[in-house]
Amino acid sequence: MTGGRKFILSALLLGLGIMTNAQITYSGPDEADAFLATGSAGNPAGGDLTGWNFGGAGILVVASAASVKGEFQSVLKFSFTNAVTLFNTSFGAGNWRVAAISLTLTSNYGTAGVQPNNAIFPVVAGGNFVIEWLADNNWDEGSGTPNQFSAAGVTYDSLAELLAGGHEILCTNIYLPPGNNVPVTYALPLNTNLVASVSSGGDATFLFYAADDQIGYLFNAYNYGRGNEPLIQITATMTIAAPRFLAGYFTDGFFHLTATGQINSSYQVQATENLATTNWLTIGSAMSDGNGLIQFAETNHFAQRFYRLMH
Repeated sequence: MTGGRKFILSALLLGLGIMTNAQITYSGPDEADAFLATGSAGNPAGGDLTGWNFGGAGILVVASAASVKGEFQSVLKFSFTNAVTLFNTSFGAGNWRVAAISLTLTSNYGTAGVQPNNAIFPVVAGGNFVIEWLADNNWDEGSGTPNQFSAAGVTYDSLAELLAGGHEILCTNIYLPPGNNVPVTYALPLNTNLVASVSSGGDATFLFYAADDQIGYLFNAYNYGRGNEPLIQITATMTIAAPRFLAGYFTDGFFHLTATGQINSSYQVQATENLATTNWLTIGSAMSDGNGLIQFAETNHFAQRFYRLMH
């Protein structure tokens, strides 16, 4: 109390207009993919396919080394530039966090027991497969197909080099053949490396491979197009923190307050002389600095006032 005047700093932060639960989901296709094959004695394309590229095949495959047609693994690369642009535009840079990530893959041949038309591929069968995150995004999709092999681009022989960088298993999933051209969505864990790739707007590579001897999984690649290419869904949630009052004090007979909030953000300063009413008036605005510090100075004298901030 100064000079008979009483100012009360309200710590009540209700009704601040802060959307703590707001969220938005980005969905986008991969930017490169390819299947990697070993070949086998039972594969009509040959017993050694490890040096050939199949980035232009329009299809991705997962099968184990026990498969009659040999082992198949697949690599997919996603860019998160557009996702970050969407989230920054919607929430403001630094005002969001990744809340969920999932992949949607659309089956090519997707009926159990069916042999695809191209005999290079295994019979469709349910089973388990692994999704692994790779740190190395510097691989070339290539343009090879089952009918026209190419040595240029990522191959089965490239796996050793890809795995020489950082890599981490994200999850193991069950594949149940859903029928032809049917999308299936798989949730991914919020792995630290994956979330960091998303948050920075970088790239992420996923490696798919068999987790048992049963699986024969064929799904559409980026080059297949037609809306059936692999898609990643990323949900971001707004993370604007509620402002918090730090202090209230008098300088030269006028009341000042300091608070902390979101960095470089504008706040409305509202006041009322009676908490029993809902008559809050906007008396000014304040801009937080690069550290989130908010400062505001009164220009009038009042016997009693309560204050609050609105973002």
